Order: sequence, then C-alpha cells, then structure tokens
Amino acid sequence: LSGGNGRVQWDPERDLFELGESGKAALPRRMMRQRAIQIGLSGSLSEYYVNNILSIEDVTKLAHQVGFAHTQQKNNDVKDAMEALKPYLPIEQPYLPQLSESKLEELAMLPGLSAGGIVNQIGRRRHTKGPS
Repeated sequence: LSGGNGRVQWDPERDLFELGESGKAALPRRMMRQRAIQIGLSGSLSEYYVNNILSIEDVTKLAHQVGFAHTQQKNNDVKDAMEALKPYLPIEQPYLPQLSESKLEELAMLPGLSAGGIVNQIGRRRHTKGPS
C-alpha cells in the first residue's frame, strides 16, 4: 500500500538464530510464520520524523557481528554466536492495535481460523486499486 507521504508493507519475519533452509551460510534465514511491518516515510512526514528524533544509536558494529555469526557453516554455530549477541539485540515487542478480537483475527494478528489462511497469502497476490 502506498501513496502520499508514506508506504506500508508487510515483510516476512526471519529467524536470526538459524541458517537459511538450504543450510548454507550467509543465505537468507528461515522465514517465520510472522510478518513484520515496514514503514517508509517521505516528504513532509519524513521531515517531521527527522526533526523530532530523540536519539540515534550507531549499530554498525552489531550488524557486522550478526553478519559474521551467519557466515558459520553449522546451524549450532550460528545459534551459539547469536546467543552471545542476544544481550545487545533490541527487545522487540509486537504491535497490537486496539481493535476487537474478531477484527484482530481477521487481520491475522491473533491466532484463529482466518489467520492461518491470511498469513499464508500475504505477499502472494497483487493488490489493485479500487474504482477511481
């Protein structure tokens, strides 16, 4: 979905603690059944965000360490290297909007009958704009 001053899309969540499905190092990690929201800002919305930043932390060294952990050839070695980095990784908390339980299930944000089917379809179909 895009338009105006921003873009929102769902990306597959990847497991930082395991190798890719092929077992080869440095390939994308195993995809999880969760999705992560990716938000892009532009124009005045981007300027507002930049002008209201509270702090910036340089995580370049940590990113290099995570990258190095994923050059290991064995899944257990990747897990061990990532476990050592765990105290330095950000603590992520799920975003859960204030909606009814049935709406959250419909949006695949809670376990339920409709959630599994929706999660499996995310990113597999093209979205078209409605009538103009």
